[in-house]
Amino acid sequence: MKKLLICTIIFLAAFSGYSQNVVAQRQPASEKAIPSLVITNFRIQYPDALVRQWFATHLTYWQNDYSSNYNNDWYNQRTVVVYTYERPNYFEVEFINNPGELSRAIYNIHGYWYETRTQLKGLPMQVLEALKKTKYNEWKISPLKEKIETDAWPEDIYRFHVSKGLKSRIIRMDPKGNIIQERFIND
Repeated sequence: MKKLLICTIIFLAAFSGYSQNVVAQRQPASEKAIPSLVITNFRIQYPDALVRQWFATHLTYWQNDYSSNYNNDWYNQRTVVVYTYERPNYFEVEFINNPGELSRAIYNIHGYWYETRTQLKGLPMQVLEALKKTKYNEWKISPLKEKIETDAWPEDIYRFHVSKGLKSRIIRMDPKGNIIQERFIND
């Protein structure tokens, strides 16, 4: 009986320590909980979009370039929060603007749009042709592809995963096919 009690205490202590490290990335929210300015700006920007779900978050910045469960196969789970607010100050909306493409836009509490990421089934021909002229010509392109739109960059960015054997990279290219960033995953 004493061993069972000790085991239970150790288990509970370990479990409670683990649960304190789990971070909720974003919480589903009803449209009523979203500031009207956020909804208005979203509807102006994407008037024909079909909203799937709104989310609220306290987080403003995660360490590293990780995403929520939007692309589970693409990134690892976020675990390190650099900064948080006491109440939600950022809002995400998952929506469909074009058939077969799931998008996610992020706004702050004042309705300022940060970015929209759209999962793509294929890359533009210009990007594919430019990729053929690089060292990644023989590499396999993963089905995970996305377009990133933001005011912080003058053009849309296409992000995708390439691999060859055990080597893996995340590539960012502009619409003209210029490689902007290569992120080494495995070497």
